[in-house]
Amino acid sequence: MGMTCIVRWKNATGMRDFTTIDEHVIKTLHGKNTGRWGLTCKVYRDNSRNNTGKLLYQISLAQQPRQLYCMVDGGVVVEVERDVEAIFSRLKNLWVVRQSATIEGTSYDIGDFTLRVANILLGSTYKGLLLEVEYRPCSSPDGATQIIQDFVESLIPPNAQISMDTEYDYEKVGLSSSEFTIAHTGYQYMLLFRKDSLL
Repeated sequence: MGMTCIVRWKNATGMRDFTTIDEHVIKTLHGKNTGRWGLTCKVYRDNSRNNTGKLLYQISLAQQPRQLYCMVDGGVVVEVERDVEAIFSRLKNLWVVRQSATIEGTSYDIGDFTLRVANILLGSTYKGLLLEVEYRPCSSPDGATQIIQDFVESLIPPNAQISMDTEYDYEKVGLSSSEFTIAHTGYQYMLLFRKDSLL
């Protein structure tokens, strides 16, 4: 797996901008549409007697369908089997689903990059365009930041308002600072959803 970066294009205009990226990737960059892609994000709230107000973020990525990535309010990121959802559903006295979102889009291969693009619809509210950029030759969490930034700039117009973080304290949440994994991608999604108040 390469290094990824998650980008939210806040002022995108829905299918028109999605189609513009699709055409640019296929016609100009000679990329290949590799099919459907998606993710699910759930936010649970503390429902215990103490009700600490803590939130648990859970991410499920299409490229790793048997795993979930969870984090409680900026704590350690853990990778768990999908069966944990059944456990959460039985622990309603501890955690209850506050909100959830399923995001579906398209994946492309473009040379050394994998690009995953999806419209963000929360209920009937449009929240922008989501881009997940993976640079496959690099497995270091900070090794390709500028390459990815340049690639993103080649995809979107200069007036695009984006939310894109490139520096993360992975060790703080128990992730490697030397080898990028899918858990790092899950963590990036959790931070984006939290920081941009998407859920």
